[in-house]
Amino acid sequence: MIATEADPTPLVLSLARTLRASVRVPELRDLVAQTNGEVALKSVTDAQAATLTFDGTGVHVRHGVAFGVEPVELHFDPEYTVGETADPVGQAAAKLLTPPLPEWREAAANFWAVNRGTPGFPGRLVVVCWDEEAQEVLGDGDDSYEIHGYGPALAAVLSGQVDSFLIAVALGLVSGVGSAAQSSVMCGAHWKVRFGG
Repeated sequence: MIATEADPTPLVLSLARTLRASVRVPELRDLVAQTNGEVALKSVTDAQAATLTFDGTGVHVRHGVAFGVEPVELHFDPEYTVGETADPVGQAAAKLLTPPLPEWREAAANFWAVNRGTPGFPGRLVVVCWDEEAQEVLGDGDDSYEIHGYGPALAAVLSGQVDSFLIAVALGLVSGVGSAAQSSVMCGAHWKVRFGG
């Protein structure tokens, strides 16, 4: 249901990932089927822009502002927030770009599935949820990396809804237990989920 142009920009990839998360939710999938038209989203912080085209069966995402379409503001905190608009297509996009967070275990399992076997990625990933006093252990390799945090933060980071893994660590959203080299690999793993997962 979600397609992108042949050579997508990082914003296009990230928007498409978010839309894919939304169409897994029945009511949001129905919203896609009920929407026809275009909306252009223009970042309020830089020159990034993207156009979403709805045709009643899916959404095509491409970079830039389509000719003749008045762009709507796109904010990134929280990600993604569409500015106020009376346009029904823009309103639909606003709902679709704020899907509910997955459960942290689900996000961890997807993060592992997307990245395991990647060069440098640890053979064992331990995700520790503070508020549930629980952990999820993925893989059984000798090299291990741990990610600790509260459930919603873990879900947001591991599902790619935060701009950068290293920024998430720096801000205290999550903490990592491992070497500096492993933290660098985690940054790349996070981007792999964010821009393609």
